[in-house]
Amino acid sequence: MWQRLKLTFQRISTLEYAPRYSRLAGEIACYEPQLQKRIIETQSQNSQWAIQSQALLNQAKNYLEAFKIDEGWKSLHTAKRMEIYGMNKHERLALAQSVSKEAAKLNEWRRDAIFSLLGTKKEEVSDPPDTEVLVQAADLKDEHYNNQYYMNRLSHNLFWLLSGLLFLVLLSIIAYFLVYFNLYGIELEKNLNLTDELIGVVLFGLLGALTSAILFTRNLTKSSRIKEISSSQVMVMSKIFIGAGFSIFIFLLLRSSVAESIKLFSFSISTPLDFFAIAFASGFTEQLAQKSMDMITGKANEVNDKSSGSDGAV
Repeated sequence: MWQRLKLTFQRISTLEYAPRYSRLAGEIACYEPQLQKRIIETQSQNSQWAIQSQALLNQAKNYLEAFKIDEGWKSLHTAKRMEIYGMNKHERLALAQSVSKEAAKLNEWRRDAIFSLLGTKKEEVSDPPDTEVLVQAADLKDEHYNNQYYMNRLSHNLFWLLSGLLFLVLLSIIAYFLVYFNLYGIELEKNLNLTDELIGVVLFGLLGALTSAILFTRNLTKSSRIKEISSSQVMVMSKIFIGAGFSIFIFLLLRSSVAESIKLFSFSISTPLDFFAIAFASGFTEQLAQKSMDMITGKANEVNDKSSGSDGAV
């Protein structure tokens, strides 16, 4: 019983059992004897490909111990590509067929590039490609997975940041209602002044903007844009602050005399909760603010046109 508890504690407390660590460790452990076997059978101990491949494998081990998982995968993939220089034509043909099959799962431009290198579209590879060509095709395949691992790490970090902010905003909203219910009781909706409503609008605007940002983060792995740009914390945080700013703009617009001249919504707004719901929608999407701006601009243009017409008549 004690031994089982000790083992459970070790699994929880050490990096060895972290999923990404464990997966890379297993790949290295399985690949190392395969590489050694090929080097010995081909008597390639002094060949450049063997020396470089072993060095890269050792580098992958060092990265693993430092918990640099992405760097470890890159070193391991490169070590496997170096091994191609020690393959005969039959082995190159088998690997080319495998890479061609796997290319069907990649994005369009990588798939077409690999098919172009291997000289195939839908039919199976029939001739062993040159070593350099096969290395380049394998590099395109490995680069896709390296990018995915990297993007997953960026998204993971950004997701936890946004989740923490979302938790703080939700706590603030709960505290907001607790405070004002304690002050006004069931008469909350009738007694809130402009400052009280503005605080609620900001909180719900932030809630909508954070929800939108988290959904945006979930879709980052599908983006073909530069990963550092699409997942930049500055870029995502700017979406949040813009969303909160839009919610304030919509609130002030609805409380101003301009709202009397435009019909922004098909429903009436009578309570602070209505403003809070609209603030959430304003923070979640930029289209609401854009719609209101278009309506204001359109009214202004109509006024200008009428003014121009009157001047001309005179």
